[in-house]
Amino acid sequence: MIERKQNKDEKQAELEKYRDLVLATLDYYLANKEKQIKTTDFDSVQHYKGLKKQTEEHYQKGRLTKLKQWFRDLTEIQIETIDLKFNEYLREKTNYDIDIFNSYFQRVDKVIGKGKITTDNQFYDLSIMVDQLCQREPVDNDKIEKINRLLREYEERKSRKIKKPTA
Repeated sequence: MIERKQNKDEKQAELEKYRDLVLATLDYYLANKEKQIKTTDFDSVQHYKGLKKQTEEHYQKGRLTKLKQWFRDLTEIQIETIDLKFNEYLREKTNYDIDIFNSYFQRVDKVIGKGKITTDNQFYDLSIMVDQLCQREPVDNDKIEKINRLLREYEERKSRKIKKPTA
């Protein structure tokens, strides 16, 4: 399959989509008191407000990759905890037909199908999945073993890369 480059209109539409999704996610955090942390040296409300400003800057500068990564990072907890209210909130707030759980399961299935983890993000996704599988009844031991093997192999490859002396 040959992938083509996005034209300007497509990139602009995707930039707007991810800006809207990141901003909605930050609003979700701001609206939910249980998602907020305040200590003597950290205030999550101020942090989220700062991230909203940075999101607008990334949007203005056309940083689609950055916005996509932020959305992925900001939604990890909702995926981990299977926060279905969050998914509905995103749909209502942005009018995008999005299912963060569907894309998560697709990513996991793709890596399992490939039989190899190649990125830290994939490693993290599969780590979450194996944790979820261990807590579900009935336990899917075959899938857990498959994922654990992929995680182990990835960690072994990474540790070999780290141990290699550089010239």
